[in-house]
Amino acid sequence: MSAQPQDVLSDYARTLIRVKARQLVRRPEFTVCEAEDLEQELTLRILVQLDRFDPTRSSNNTFFARVVNSAVAMLIRERGRIKRSGGKGVQIESLEKMVEKADGSPAPLWSTISDQDAHRRHQSRPLSDAEAMQLRMDIASVLEQLPPELRSICEQLMDGSQTSSRRDSLLSRRKYQAAMSLIREQFTRSGYSAE
Repeated sequence: MSAQPQDVLSDYARTLIRVKARQLVRRPEFTVCEAEDLEQELTLRILVQLDRFDPTRSSNNTFFARVVNSAVAMLIRERGRIKRSGGKGVQIESLEKMVEKADGSPAPLWSTISDQDAHRRHQSRPLSDAEAMQLRMDIASVLEQLPPELRSICEQLMDGSQTSSRRDSLLSRRKYQAAMSLIREQFTRSGYSAE
């Protein structure tokens, strides 16, 4: 009788696989419904590599982490390649290509993409006007509870990227990350999380 994957993999490896799969499905190359498939793929990649494990060179956890991180990088690379090439029978068009709108006027293709398309892609639903208003009020309430320097970072993030926010805040990387942790903690305490 052969060993089952749950017998071979440590709690650390199973947790690592679950976390990495969740991180992958947040990327645009993957969809939320692929989480279980990705967990199975990462588990399989560990099992295939098990015969290469040498306990004199590293611990189990180091081996699992390296195999999983390598597999994640390969999955991202493979998916990116497929996305760029489009696969068989797919014709890729630039979002800058000019197309004719319903009223006959020319417009770039990107301007014809609707919010419904984005929700379909991310498997979400649009917020109702009442839900959107409640969310804005909740966020404003959380922001009011933050110290001015953290509130300033949040306001910068609303208008730009994390990179531009860090640059504009004039904080070191370590201090900026500490500030982001405090902001996340405040939102988590208020019932919002990054999950």
